[in-house]
Amino acid sequence: MTLEKTNIKIKERALALMAAQSWEEALKKWEVWFNETENSHADANALHDRAICKFHLSDKVSAIKDLDAAAELQPEYGYRYASRAWMKQANGDTDGAISDYKIAIELDPEDAVNQNNLGMLEESKGYKNQAVKRFKIADGAKQKKVEKTESHDNKTIFSEIKSVCRSKESRKDWLKFILNGFTLKD
Repeated sequence: MTLEKTNIKIKERALALMAAQSWEEALKKWEVWFNETENSHADANALHDRAICKFHLSDKVSAIKDLDAAAELQPEYGYRYASRAWMKQANGDTDGAISDYKIAIELDPEDAVNQNNLGMLEESKGYKNQAVKRFKIADGAKQKKVEKTESHDNKTIFSEIKSVCRSKESRKDWLKFILNGFTLKD
């Protein structure tokens, strides 16, 4: 088996482990893949996926660095900034998340999920009027599909969050969840 085929198998295994939420094992596979694959650091999707593993293993600083690198590789792709925004928010960096969502929206103004997420953050900071505008844009564009550069059949934390944000009621529940410190309280 050639090195290229071996590396493809390693990447496929890492993705399968991510789908099974075996974050530690998936990260080990990603590290092997990055070490053995020529130009691996030019693969924005791989950087993103490795960041997800690191995030789940509480290596949040390194996860953000991987998302920074992915955004540098694809500066015109709003999803890179939206992913980083979500992770910054999850790490407690609301201002950083707002900044990244604004970039994502500048790149794709009709992305309902980004409009909604930015609206929730603005609402949490007390910018009610701006948040209402964002929610209206999101409600008007909710049928728009987010495109990806590579097909992933695996669910990620980001795809799950996007599914939560598709209705007004789900957005309210999500905001309540965030404001309660990522715990399920009544």
